Amino acid sequence: MKDMVARFAEVEKRVRSLAEENHGLREKVHALEEELGRASEGAREAETLRARKEQVRDRLKRLLRVLDAIEPKKKEEDPQGSEPGQAGVKE
Repeated sequence: MKDMVARFAEVEKRVRSLAEENHGLREKVHALEEELGRASEGAREAETLRARKEQVRDRLKRLLRVLDAIEPKKKEEDPQGSEPGQAGVKE
């Protein structure tokens, strides 16, 4: 009977230890899930910023093409190459 009581105490001790370890692991899983959520949010924000950057880059390219198209027309209209704000001023 003493042997059975000793074995039961040992089993009870192991179960308590495993329950504590399980609790600690659950807390760690919860913390890692929160960290993953923050990382996912950061990744979404980074993707949004990347997309916005690409949109701005595309807009700039279009503007540059328009400006490049306008530049030769201005030179044709004003062959003397007067500075802006001086157009129409004759010496």
